[in-house]
Amino acid sequence: MSRSLDDWPQRLLHVPTMTSHEWQERHRYGTHVQPRYNAISYTWGRYELRSPHEQPHVKPIGINRVTWAVPRIDETHFTVDQFETLIRRSTETTTFKGNNPAFTTNRKPTEFVWLDIACINQTPDHPQKAQEIGRQSQIFKKATKVLIWLNRSSRELLEDATESITQAAANASTDISNINPGQSGWKSVPGSGSLRSFDICKRWLASRAVRLQSNLRQVMTSSSATVSRSVLTGQEPWLTIATTGIKSLTENRWFSSLWTLQEAFLCQWAYLVSQEVEAIHQDSPQLHTIFSSCKTLSTMCKRNIASKTVLGLPTTSIELELIKLLERTGLAALEAENPMALYTVASNRVTLRPEDRIYGIMQVFGFRLGISDPGIPRNSARMDLPELELQLGQQLIKSYPLISQLHVHTLPTGFGQAWKVTNSSRIPELVSKVDFRILRSTIGQHTSLCDLSLENIAGTCWGLFSGKLTPFEKLKKAWFAADSRIGRGKKGRSIQQVALDSTDLIPDQTFTEDYREDLPRNHRQHRLTAEMANYFRRARLTAMVLLLGRFTDDQHTDEWWELSGGPIPDETGDRFLIGMILVRQEDCSTGFWRRLGICIWDLSQPMVGDAGQKNALLEGESTDWLHHEGIYG
Repeated sequence: MSRSLDDWPQRLLHVPTMTSHEWQERHRYGTHVQPRYNAISYTWGRYELRSPHEQPHVKPIGINRVTWAVPRIDETHFTVDQFETLIRRSTETTTFKGNNPAFTTNRKPTEFVWLDIACINQTPDHPQKAQEIGRQSQIFKKATKVLIWLNRSSRELLEDATESITQAAANASTDISNINPGQSGWKSVPGSGSLRSFDICKRWLASRAVRLQSNLRQVMTSSSATVSRSVLTGQEPWLTIATTGIKSLTENRWFSSLWTLQEAFLCQWAYLVSQEVEAIHQDSPQLHTIFSSCKTLSTMCKRNIASKTVLGLPTTSIELELIKLLERTGLAALEAENPMALYTVASNRVTLRPEDRIYGIMQVFGFRLGISDPGIPRNSARMDLPELELQLGQQLIKSYPLISQLHVHTLPTGFGQAWKVTNSSRIPELVSKVDFRILRSTIGQHTSLCDLSLENIAGTCWGLFSGKLTPFEKLKKAWFAADSRIGRGKKGRSIQQVALDSTDLIPDQTFTEDYREDLPRNHRQHRLTAEMANYFRRARLTAMVLLLGRFTDDQHTDEWWELSGGPIPDETGDRFLIGMILVRQEDCSTGFWRRLGICIWDLSQPMVGDAGQKNALLEGESTDWLHHEGIYG
C-alpha cells in the first residue's frame, strides 16, 4: 500500500454492506472517493472471549473483507444485535442545529464509519495495528461525527446523570452570585465570566475582605438568607447533586478505560449514546456539556474555598470530595484540556498492558512512539513502559520544552531522571492555566525563556539547560518585598507559589507543613520559601532558579481591570514568570543540578521600586540573572 494516506484511515467500514474497505489511491474506499465518515468510541477489550471454550455460542459481528479474526465479545457486556444497531444508527442523519464547531447538520446519511475492530488489523503484534493506533488523533479529528457508546448505562440513568451535573453547575453559578448582595453578585468578581481564574478571585476577595466579613455577619444572622448562608458554609444542595451525578455517570466502564482517555480529550463534541442506542437528536447529551459543567463545578468549589480562606471559614468535606472526584476520574484534567495531567490520570485507568499507558495518551501530543512510529523497523523489539516513558519525556522536552517541566514528582525519581514526567507526577494548581489550548494560542500566550535538551552521560539521559539563573535567596526576598510594598504583608496574599518535588534532598522535618500538597498563595508560601532558604544556608547548598518562561493570559478586558480596582495597564491580562528550582550537586566526576520543583510568580500587580521603576529582578531582566549552562535531573 502506498504511504500517502495523509490523515485518512487505513480502512473504513461501509455500513450498508458491512464491508471493511481498504484505502486506495486518491483516498478511495470501494467506489467512494474521500467519503465522509463517523467514528465510534466504546469499550470491549476487557470482555473479549479469547478462548473458543468461553461462551462458544457467541459469534462475532459479521464484517466482510477483513483478513483477521473479528473478536467475540462477552454478551453480558453487549450483544451482536446491540452492536449492529449501534453501527447502523451511527450513520443516521443528525438533526443537531446548535452552534457546534465540530459537527453540522447532515442532510444525507453518512455511509461509512470508523470502528476499531473493523478498521484496525486485530492480529496480535501486526505492524499495521501499531501504526493505526498511532494515528488516532487524525482519524477522530477527521470524523464528521463521533459517538460514545455507554453500553452499560440505560437511557434513564444517562439522562438523569447528565441532567444532575448540568443543573448542579447552573445552580452553583446562581447560588454563588448571592455571596455579595447589593451588587451584580459574583458576576462582578474578576474572572467569573471565564470561570478560570481561581487566584484572581482570591485577589479580588482579599481586597474586599472587610466588606465581605460584614456581609458574612449579616448573612449568618439573617433568617431570609438561606441561599447565601449555604454558599458560605458549603452546604449547597448542588454539591451533593453533582457528586451523585458524576459518580453515577463514571461508573460506566468507558470512563475507566485507558484507550478512551485520549478519545475523550480529542473529541469533546462527541455524542453520548445509552445502552438502548437511541437516535441522535439536537438534545442528545454531548461530552463537551459534561466537561463544561465539571469545569464550572470545579471552579465554583475552588471559589468557595478561596472566599473561606479570606474570611477564615472552614472547608466542608463535600467540597473537597467533589474536587477529588473530578481529579480522580480525569474530568478535571479533561475540562482544563491539560494533556500533561493525562499521564497521571492514565495510572488510574484499566489496561491489559503497562506500556499502553503511553500508547493510550501519546496522540494528544501528536506523538507516534514505540512500535507506532512508522520509521521503526518491523522486526524491532517491543518497548517496555520505562523505555516508552523515556521516549515520551524526550519528545515533550523537544516539542514543548516549557510545558514539559510543569509538573512535580510525588515520588522520588531515579538518578538524573527528574526532568521527565512520570505516572506519579501531578500538575500543580499554580500552572494549571498553562494548558494545551495555550499551545494552540487560543487563550493567551507563553514563551520559553531558556533552551532545554537532553544529553546521554555514562548511559543516563540527563536534562541539559541553557538560560538565566538567579539565587533562590534573592528571589525569595524580592517576592516578600513585593507583597509588603503592595500592602499584603505577612498575613496577606503572596505573589508567588512554589511546588516541590518529593525528594531526599531536603528532610521532611525542615517544613512546618506537608509541602507535597499545593499551599495557597498567602503567608504560608512565604513561610515555605523561608524554611527552604534557611535549610539551604545551614546545609551550605547552592540553590538557584532557572527562568523557564513567561505566560500571559489575555482573557481580561478593560472592564475587568476597572473592577479589580487598578488602572488599565499597557499590557492587559495576567502575567506570570515560571522558574525551575535547582540545587547544585557534586560527585567525583562532574557537577550537576538536582531539580527540586517549580515556582511561578504573578506580575499582574504593579511591581515598582522606590524610584518608580519596574522590579527588574521579578521581571527577569536584572543583572542578578546570569546566563548559565548545565545538566540537571
